[in-house]
Amino acid sequence: MLNKLFDSSRADRRGMLIASICFVHCVAGPLLLTFVGFTSLVGVSEKLEPLFLLGSAAMGVLALVPAYRKKHGRLSCIALFASGLLCLVMRHRIESRAFSIEPVATALGAGLIIGAHVLNLRFSRRCKCCEPNADQMCEESRESSG
Repeated sequence: MLNKLFDSSRADRRGMLIASICFVHCVAGPLLLTFVGFTSLVGVSEKLEPLFLLGSAAMGVLALVPAYRKKHGRLSCIALFASGLLCLVMRHRIESRAFSIEPVATALGAGLIIGAHVLNLRFSRRCKCCEPNADQMCEESRESSG
């Protein structure tokens, strides 16, 4: 039952959902603050950010690492995911005097995480002959069928 709960495709979809919700939260938060009645939600909003990061990191590890090790062996998914998490973690620490870098870093980070999960789904669904180091397997299967 635990395997069904955390299989790669479901974990990828959950990871994309968490990253999307995080993006909407970070973009909608400043827009909601323009309305005077919602300023009391700032404290709650700031407490949710670590939950989004931890949830995204957990889903990424549950989906990307097993797929990398057992299915496709491509580092691009993990590199995209790590870059996205780095953007989200560093967005508060980078300051720009010209404009706020936080929305750009949030959009970039969430986009990279979603892209990592999309690539992971795509690579995991490909046939065995499409995997790296599978050329020998493909040749053997062609020779046996022909």
